[in-house]
Amino acid sequence: MKNAGYLLLVLAIVFWAMRDIGPGTALIAFGFAGTWTLVGAPVWCGAETRKGLSCRKNSYGLLLGCSYNQHRWQKISDLFKPKEIREAFRGWFTGAANRIATCALAISAMGTLITLSQFLMSFA
Repeated sequence: MKNAGYLLLVLAIVFWAMRDIGPGTALIAFGFAGTWTLVGAPVWCGAETRKGLSCRKNSYGLLLGCSYNQHRWQKISDLFKPKEIREAFRGWFTGAANRIATCALAISAMGTLITLSQFLMSFA
């Protein structure tokens, strides 16, 4: 199932809302959902082509490029160059699937931080 990460994100939210399960399970689910959106979600590549346009080939995850090796390295290396960070994130908003995956990543990141704080407070 290629969209299983979205189901996992919904389950993570349900786990977080249910106080009986505990924050540890929700933390693991949010972590897996966030990892899936970065390396497994079916999205467009979005890397800059030689013509200056965004690549429209299919890729897996927001961090990985399409089948072109140059696009894979471009998307990952742009995250570590201060002047290229804006361009790296530009590809995350090139289409509907990318926007949904980016929103899922944001929800997953917030959920991870919230459940991590709850998990740490449960030991105090």
